[in-house]
Amino acid sequence: MVIQKKYHFYAAHRNKEAGEKCGRIHGHTYKVKVHCAFPDFKGDVAMLFGDIDDICESVIKSFDHYFILHDEDPLAALLNSCGEPFIPVPFVTSAENMARHLFDLLEEEGLPITKIEIAETESSNVVYQPSNL
Repeated sequence: MVIQKKYHFYAAHRNKEAGEKCGRIHGHTYKVKVHCAFPDFKGDVAMLFGDIDDICESVIKSFDHYFILHDEDPLAALLNSCGEPFIPVPFVTSAENMARHLFDLLEEEGLPITKIEIAETESSNVVYQPSNL
């Protein structure tokens, strides 16, 4: 049994590794699909949708309306010095890295996640599924 839930959040970032266009500060409506597997399911309800929401929304919404920035980006030091809130992350803020990061955070919260999809735009989607699953 697999349950899929959809979420979204709004955030800005810049990816200096991805050329001039993406190297500038810009924002996205990130659309996220979370897939949870219940291989031994034999009952009536694998997991309540609300219980999945409780886990996913607390993690995913923690990025909502923030600037997400690689902690080694020179802009991070400036933002820290003036007290501007942002979310520092230990990676370049590509969609690929964001997918892996969100997957790991949700898994750490105990969600039986097997796959995550994240879209920065209507036509660009990344799917992360660890090879051991």
